Amino acid sequence: MTETMKDRRYRRTQQQLENALITLLMKKSINEISVRELSDLADINRATFYLHYKTPNDLLTQLENELFDIIYTSYQNHNLLNPYEFFLSLYQSLKEHSDFSKALLKSNSGKIFWERISQEIKREYYILWTKEYQALSDRELEYFATFLVDGYLAVLKLWLANGMTESPKEMVHLIQKFICNVKNSN
Repeated sequence: MTETMKDRRYRRTQQQLENALITLLMKKSINEISVRELSDLADINRATFYLHYKTPNDLLTQLENELFDIIYTSYQNHNLLNPYEFFLSLYQSLKEHSDFSKALLKSNSGKIFWERISQEIKREYYILWTKEYQALSDRELEYFATFLVDGYLAVLKLWLANGMTESPKEMVHLIQKFICNVKNSN
């Protein structure tokens, strides 16, 4: 068998497993998903599953890490002092991976994923804002980062849960509008 054929089969199996896991996560927690159930839904045998993973949780962890890496790369490539491009990229990435993103909203392990995203973005902002907003104390910076980042993420999760009817651009403009209204209300 040629290497190309193996790669194609590997990718197809991987995609089948990912799709099956996402389908099951919409209905139950990762701890309730068995290898047999996942393999049956993916239409592969269990031995094939075990060639790739030890447990369904291993597959979930891999998918979470892949999505995290996409998000991490996004904010590494954008100026966080002008967050429009970063948040637009974030919304676009989550829309591209909408099935998995929605599954993460419903699963218990998804809470850990979203918290990981929140902590990482806050950490990056905290480092940046320490230099930019020297008049704020460490405690104030912590509150500020929590307010902005968790607010953004809460709106993002609501957008996912509501079926993403607005475009990523519309959502980022809406959030900017909210922030401008808060700034102007002082």
